[in-house]
Amino acid sequence: MDSTAYIARQPILDRKGQLFAYELLFRHSKKSEAAVVQNGITATANVIENAMNSVGLMELLGSVKGFINCNKEMLIGQLPALLDPNWFVLEILEDVEPDENVVNAVIGFKRKGFEIALDDFVFTADNCEKFAPLFPYVSYVKIDLVENTAAARNAAVSFFKERHIELLAEKVETAEEYNVCLEAGYDYFQGYFFAKPEVVTGRSIPTSASALLQLMRDLRYEPKLEDFAKKIMKFPEVEQSLLRYVEGAKTAKRTPITTARAALEWIGLRNVHAWLMLLLYSRSVAGSTAFQSPLFRSVSHRAKFMENLALEIAPNHPNFFADAFIVGVLSRIDAFVDVPVAEALDKIVIAPEVREAITEHKGPLGFLLRLANAVESDDREELDVCMHKLFVTPQMLQKSLQSAFAWANYA
Repeated sequence: MDSTAYIARQPILDRKGQLFAYELLFRHSKKSEAAVVQNGITATANVIENAMNSVGLMELLGSVKGFINCNKEMLIGQLPALLDPNWFVLEILEDVEPDENVVNAVIGFKRKGFEIALDDFVFTADNCEKFAPLFPYVSYVKIDLVENTAAARNAAVSFFKERHIELLAEKVETAEEYNVCLEAGYDYFQGYFFAKPEVVTGRSIPTSASALLQLMRDLRYEPKLEDFAKKIMKFPEVEQSLLRYVEGAKTAKRTPITTARAALEWIGLRNVHAWLMLLLYSRSVAGSTAFQSPLFRSVSHRAKFMENLALEIAPNHPNFFADAFIVGVLSRIDAFVDVPVAEALDKIVIAPEVREAITEHKGPLGFLLRLANAVESDDREELDVCMHKLFVTPQMLQKSLQSAFAWANYA
């Protein structure tokens, strides 16, 4: 049986917009789906064990917890006992019938230190009665914004607060939905809105954007520090921004940093990509808050994942993997600069194939972007289409994701 697994993760944010947790989605390769039907518990156990051993918790989660879906067979079969309760929240799927066996299993996991969540909860009198035996052991209830009416969403707040259960709004897709749930008293939020915020026209693209993209692309070839410093010096505006960033970020200012080379030595080439991305997205470079934002982490991970996979697909074509990284970065430029992506790209000098990949999903780079989207949205059908088109194996996918998790968390 092929137990190769890939892991998708979607951020869960708190009321301050900070990363609270990830929902983790474990998946087999397409070839193993028949085996999963025949022996779901054994197969899923292999997936989780393989994923944990291969990826590592720090690379996967950083300093936050992971929500993992559990069906009835997993709960009764004690499959989550493989996991560390300090790292994982058990998320009971909406189609689980809370019979005596399930309730006893949940009580057992609670005693072992696990937090319990109810997934895709539809707030009705029947559902509240049905799941009532589990409420004493539940820490979080995820309210599906699509399946619940506005009245039900509001009524759920007081109902669950009285039971000391925190509420998570899921499938949040617009700023309006987010603000309504925030005002209603929801504690946590999850959905595509946080991966690609509502577009609001207004912010301009930096005039040096093309220079930043060129430097990001050059960085993919792992240049020597001295050579990269010379490249930065060709763009005085970028060089001055780098010096201001380093001076603002330094904690010990014993020796002033006055050259690009000295700045690069201090920051390290390994971290330059994050600074370049911040500069591209026109955010303040004072402090580290922006580096820690869920959206920034997501873009970093996407870009590195696409670069890794491009290397797996065509290891002898450096332009392909360099352009893949840039496509990953620019694919969410609208979320950072608050203008539609096509308008944003009009202000930047980029290769035609990069533009087509982002705006029309054309060519190999376009399929790479589609594949990245499929992983992040857990679209199994689209993932299979893109993997077939690009000749990507489950092993290549897994390897590329694992490396990207570690790289993006370190950056």
